[in-house]
Amino acid sequence: MSMRNQSGFSMLEVLITLGISIIGLVGLASLQLQTTRAVSDTANRSHAIWIAEDLANRIRANRINMANYDTGGNPINCENFVAQKVCSSYHNGEDVVNAAADCTGAEVAIFDLWELACGTSPDVVNSNTRTSGADYLPNSQLTVSVVNSRVDITIRWDGRTSGADADGNAVYADTGNIATGQSTLNMVYNL
Repeated sequence: MSMRNQSGFSMLEVLITLGISIIGLVGLASLQLQTTRAVSDTANRSHAIWIAEDLANRIRANRINMANYDTGGNPINCENFVAQKVCSSYHNGEDVVNAAADCTGAEVAIFDLWELACGTSPDVVNSNTRTSGADYLPNSQLTVSVVNSRVDITIRWDGRTSGADADGNAVYADTGNIATGQSTLNMVYNL
């Protein structure tokens, strides 16, 4: 009997190698997707911290009117909440708009809340200018509670598991402990 030398790969070896390679590539793609989501979550949390720190500094600067920053346990609704006076100069995309010279401390508190929660000044209704960290948080909600010198700032925003259905309603993926689809940052300051 003569032995025949076999050269090259058999079809089975090629298919096994191809299957292992595909599983590895799918794993790498999944890892990249998770990394992208984590970066997005981190960026949103960073913006929320920026808003909370900015508001705490504004409250510290306007300490006499600290009680005017309390939202009564309700998040600020930007559609119904408008500052009556512009108490801070800003650029509207074309020119500098100067602040009103006669803002009271209470008006400054209302303007601070409006500017941080809603993002743009009242004179720039149709502007695409982003002026606050809230502009970068999807569906952000700001709530402030003031008791004596304790200030509790809570910021909520839609997490990465959210989306919208055909009617524009928020839809959240039920993935166990992230079922609500919202992220929350709560910071407490003793001013």
